[in-house]
Order: sequence, then structure tokens, then C-alpha cells
Amino acid sequence: MNLRKPYLILFLLFISLYKLQAQDFIVSGKLIDAKGISIESSEILLIQDKRIKGSGLTDLDGNFSISVPKGVYQLRCYYVGVIIYATDFDLNENTDLGNLISFENTNQLSEVEIVAKKRIMETKIDRTVFNVENSIRSIGMDGYELLKGTPGVSIQGNTISMIGKTNVSIMVDDRIITLSGEDLNNYLRSISSENIKSIEVITTPPAKYSADGNSGLLNIRLKKAIDNSWAVTLRSSYLQSTFATFATGIGFTYNKNKVSLFTDFVKQQGSNEITETADTYFTDENWISRTKREDFVDVYRGIFNLDYKLTENAKVGFKYIGLFNKPDIDDVNNTKIYDSNSNNLQTTILTSGFNNSTTKNNSINAFYSQELDSIGKRMTLDVDYFEYHDSQDRIFSSQDYDADNNMGPSYIKANNKSIQDLKNYSAKIDFEVPSKWANFGFGGRVSWVDNTSDISFFDLTSGSPIVDPQQTNIFDYTENTQSIYANFSKTLNEKWQTQIGLRYENTQTIGTTKALDPDLNETNKFNYNQLFPTAYLLYTANENYSISFNYSKRIGRPDFYSLNPYKWYFSPFLIVEGNPFLQPSFTDNFEINQSFKENITFKLYYSNTKNGSFQIPLIELDQNPPITRMFRDNFYDQERVGATLTYLFNKFSWWESSNTLNGYNNTTTFVKTIPSDEINGFNYSVYTNNTFTLNKSKSFFGELNFSYNAPGFNLFNNFTSSHRLDAGLRYSLRDKGWNFVLYGSDLLRSSFVYVSSTINNTPQTRSIYYDDRTIRLSVSYKFGNRKLGVALRESGNEEEKERIR
Repeated sequence: MNLRKPYLILFLLFISLYKLQAQDFIVSGKLIDAKGISIESSEILLIQDKRIKGSGLTDLDGNFSISVPKGVYQLRCYYVGVIIYATDFDLNENTDLGNLISFENTNQLSEVEIVAKKRIMETKIDRTVFNVENSIRSIGMDGYELLKGTPGVSIQGNTISMIGKTNVSIMVDDRIITLSGEDLNNYLRSISSENIKSIEVITTPPAKYSADGNSGLLNIRLKKAIDNSWAVTLRSSYLQSTFATFATGIGFTYNKNKVSLFTDFVKQQGSNEITETADTYFTDENWISRTKREDFVDVYRGIFNLDYKLTENAKVGFKYIGLFNKPDIDDVNNTKIYDSNSNNLQTTILTSGFNNSTTKNNSINAFYSQELDSIGKRMTLDVDYFEYHDSQDRIFSSQDYDADNNMGPSYIKANNKSIQDLKNYSAKIDFEVPSKWANFGFGGRVSWVDNTSDISFFDLTSGSPIVDPQQTNIFDYTENTQSIYANFSKTLNEKWQTQIGLRYENTQTIGTTKALDPDLNETNKFNYNQLFPTAYLLYTANENYSISFNYSKRIGRPDFYSLNPYKWYFSPFLIVEGNPFLQPSFTDNFEINQSFKENITFKLYYSNTKNGSFQIPLIELDQNPPITRMFRDNFYDQERVGATLTYLFNKFSWWESSNTLNGYNNTTTFVKTIPSDEINGFNYSVYTNNTFTLNKSKSFFGELNFSYNAPGFNLFNNFTSSHRLDAGLRYSLRDKGWNFVLYGSDLLRSSFVYVSSTINNTPQTRSIYYDDRTIRLSVSYKFGNRKLGVALRESGNEEEKERIR
């Protein structure tokens, strides 16, 4: 089978699916309460012979639409795990059930026979759903803590990732959020686990979502906000690693009549110690380098979200996110140079620096949503604006000393400055159109990016700043992208479902360098377009077994900062350099997913990446002293074959455990000549996350989480093994609104990795530790209506934001 021709595979798959199709009819209706107010996010199940044949969620206005074959069905409506409406009917044509009024009292509930219980893990055609509300982890946690126990998700330090993927994007109610790192974690901590309905793990995103990045999606679905209610949440945390960090926040939620309002503010201040090592073994000398950094955190982050219901079928909204940070860096590097034969110390080079930094961004989104009919047709329009400003002002000095610690003649002092200004405008429109034959979706998006980077270098050795024209430039970069997509999904019969989509993206870029040295001026133009198909096929044999086949094509666009032909000096012999000729990479992903009962999933996956880019530590041996240039380039193709086994253990009411084993083999081919050789091999990792209920009232919980990464290989690098142990206690007084968390991360300080490579026949070993061994104490208090949850809405230009460094 030729995996390099996915379009032929898709065509043959489409023909075979078409022949399998059966006659389907649409069941629609509107779920309301006794006062006539619509009920959003209620789960609708269509059951036949005690098996679920179709399911869906009510939208903002309580409407639902489900396509199933003809037959006799039981309809059951669930809200927060409780059945609120039930009826039986015979389906032989498209049927609108009209307004369905939810039960008012427990007497009506007792008359209903509940024939299907919602599983903790559900396999759907394009995603795996972790139903949080049926898990003991849903009590007294926040969104960040909840992700730790989600099957298929890994959290290492401040990084949230999907097992088997290079990175991940986080969505809330189908809209990607804009933040990253600790800012993202604080955002997720502002969401109570009691307000989270489910977490969807999407390893191969459908055509509706941008094709940018070979990443998966995590979609957090929130419960419906209670009408005529409000709530205030106060929270504070203290984190102790080498240094201390404090964070405090306040959130306010209001939902009444046609208005839904959410505001949140976070202030965080402190610092972290970063430790780096770099050992380089030249022919005659061994360079042993140690760096200690103190990275400062001084963050203000605010969110304002307002939605207004114009009519029963129309809604508008506005959202603002502002983030202001001063992430200064204070660093000291000590490099000792030894004679490689005698191992005697020859020279010590001491470099110290301070980076005065300012980062700020503002994000604005406006949207309009319109229900087009009563059976689920919908149109959504988003308009977005995003601006990002980053200012770096680094002064460093370097002095050498002989073996007797006498000051040598080599002294350098310099000032490296960088200013980056980025603006992004975008607009997108999406349509959802259920029909008798299939459920269709289509839409389009346009995006404009304007990015300016101003790099300057001043030699301060003489006492007066002297500009270096070879290392001073202004780089202007524009990128315009237009995309359209179409998607359809269909239930073929009682066992088969399919979903097929196609996305087209067309991009035009211009990069212009304006340098003091006119010989360095240049303009680079690149235009590229590509089709991005997606395909899914799900076979459900019975309630205990299902298997799905998935395919998607993705694009990896370079970071904006990496395109600037700058040189950023960390020391006189370590330089990071940009590349204006960087091109996107393309990846074909294939998956086979199997689900056994409700707690075991097994996935086989294959990916083929073309024109991949990575940072190469090039060693210039002709310089004195030798210089290492960290230069990013497109230089490799890579195939990856792997498997993931996930087991969710929940046999006891007091213990829930999520366990994952992942292994894969890399096969890399260098398509450009670089001064190193490919290193291929097998990599594997193990994760276990455990939650324990420690008392009968279910208010006191314990956590014990462990991960292990075996020695591995990638591109030209070897990695040593690493492991991580986390443990914590959680006390929740839900009736009074209090939550207390004591959590220790990387308790054994064992999560750092040594990376070794050979460049220019010169062996290197590097490591970096991000001060992950921490103790965190957090307290939150919620008053008002403590059952309140608001469906937060996100903007439509997050793929550009994720390319910001």
C-alpha cells in the first residue's frame, strides 16, 4: 500500500462508503423548561433495543437535530447526568417533535426507565470523549488539574501535550483559546471542574479547523449556565521552587435574561531558576559550560466576555483578552576550557547578562450566530483583531581568566536589542446544514498578518556604543491566507458512520530585510497553496467494541520570529540566528483506533512529514574561539510508526486511574547536507494518573501521578531517560464554596534530560532544567450561585497567535 498517495485512498474510501449508505431520517425538536426557557447542552439519545443509535447536544436555543435510520425509538434527554425528558416514537419520515418540556419534579423522573448510562469514555467518529461528570475527578478540581487525568493527555511542567503529538491546542466549547504556558494554565485554573461536562481528545482534527500545526485538539465542553444567576470566584496560590511565585485572581459570572457576562483578572509575580549545561568536546579542548538563569514573572491578564441574545435564534458577542508581562532574565554562564589530553584547566570564561523584557498583547473578537431553521441549520461569523508587542534589551559582558584565576586580555561587552510588533486581522464564516442525506458543514476564512522585527547590536567594549551594521536590521514580514472547507458526516447504518472533509488554503508571504549594510538587503516572496483532506470511518460492532480509521493532512508554518535573519547573542560563542527562507512542512497522519468496553483504547498511528525544520547547533571550528550557531532550517523528512494503549481503571468508587503506554519508531532522512548523521530508533513512555477518595463525604482527595520516558532518538539527537513523580491533596467544601489544594511536582527532581549529538565530528551534550520541582498551595472561594457555569467563547485567529514565541 502506497501511503504517499492519500487522495487515491480517500477516493476509494468515499466510493465504498457511498455504497454502504442507508435511508436516514432527521429527528428534531426543542428542549425547554416549564417557563419556556431553552435548555442548552442537554444530551439527546435515541435508543433502540437498549443500544444508542444516535446522539447529539442541544444548542444555545435548545434545538437538536439527529439523523438515524427508520424504526421505533426511545428518546431520552439528559442534563448533568440526570434524565429530564423521555418519550417513545415510530420514525418513518423526517420528524419535528416540536417543543419538549422538561420534567418539573422527581415523580416524573421515577416513572422513566433509564436504559442507557453514559460512559466515562466514549469513542466518536473523530474524537474520544472523557465524560468528566461521571468521574470522581470532577469534584473540587479546576480545568488544569482535570486535564492531568484525561486519557491520552500529558502535562510536564507547564506544557500540556497530547501523547503521540508534538503539541496540542486547547479549545473551550469548540473555540481555540489564545494563551500558552503559565498564562494558559492560569486560565484553565479559573474554570471549576464542576462546570466541565466533558473533555474531547481530537487526535486528527476535522476540516473545519485550521490545518496549521501537526497537533491535536483538546476541547473542553462546559455545562449550561443557570439562568438569572451570578457568581464571584476568588483564588490565590503560592508556588515554591528555588524562588517563590504568587498569583491571585478574581472572576465574575453573570447570566440573566438575554445577557451573559464573564470577566476574569489574574496577577502573578515571582521567578524561576533555569539551569543549563553544555559540554563540547573538540579535538584539543573540552568546553564545560554551566548557566544559571533567573526568569522573572510579572503578569497582568484580564478577560472580558459579553454575549447578548438578540432573538430566540440570533446571538452576538464581544470578547477582549489583554496580557501584560515583564519577563526579565538574569543569567550567569561559566565555561571552563580543559586540555583534552592532560585534562588540565586552561581558561575560564565568565559571561553575565541581563535581559530587560516587555511583552504585551491585545485580542478582540466579535461574533454573530444565527439559527437558520428549527432542525439545526446555523451560521456563525467571527471577526478578530490581535496585536503583539515584544521588546528585548540584553546587555552582556564576558571576561576570560587563566588557570590561576588571573584576568586575561579578552573582554567583550555588548548590547543586543530586539523589538517585535505583530498585527493580525481575520474573519471567518461557518455553516452547519443537516439534511436527509448527510450533515454538512462548510465555510471560509481570510487572515492578514503584518510583522515587523527590529534587531540591533552595539559593541560596548570601548565604553561607547558602536553599532555593528552586520548585525542590525529591520525585517518586515506579511502573510495573507485564504481558506475554504467543506465537511459532511453520515450514519450509514446501525454499525457504520463516516465523516469526510476537504480544506483548501492559499498563502502569500513577503519578507523584506532592511540592513545598515546594503549588501544584506533582500526581499523574499513565497506563495503556496494546498489541499488538506480529512477522512473518518467508524464501525461499532456492539456496545463493547468499536474501531475507527482516520486520516488528515497538516501544515507546519514557521514561527514569525524564526523568519527574521537576526543574530541573538547569549554569549560571545553562542548565537541564535533566524532564517528568512524557512518553508512550511507537511504531514500525512493515519490512525486506527479501537475501543474495548468503556475503559480500554488502542491506537496504531503512522505519520509522514516532508520538509521538516529544526534548530541545528552548527559549530564553526574556523573561529577563535569556536562559535556555536543555533540555526533553524528545513532539512529532513521523517516517518513515524507507533501505538498507544490507554486503560481507565474505575472498578472502585474510591479509586480512579488513567494509564497510558506509548511507543513509536522514527525513520529520518536528511534532504539537505548538514554536518551530522541521522539517528533512528524506538522511543516509548509510560504515564499513570491516580485519584483517591479519602473520606465518605467525598470532600478529601489524594493524587499520585508518575511518568517515565525511556532513552530515545530523534533526528541527530540521543536522549537519556527521565521520570517524574507528582503527588497532592485536595479538600473541597462545595456547599460553602471553598477549595484547597496542596500539590508537589517533580518531587524527585528527575524530569531533566541529557541530549547528546555529534556536529562537525564534535560531540556535544546538553541539558536544561526548568525548576519543575515545586510545591503549590492554592485556595479558591466561590459565592453567589455556586452551580453557575458559563460557556466561554474563543476567537477565530488562534493559529497565528500560537506562532508567537
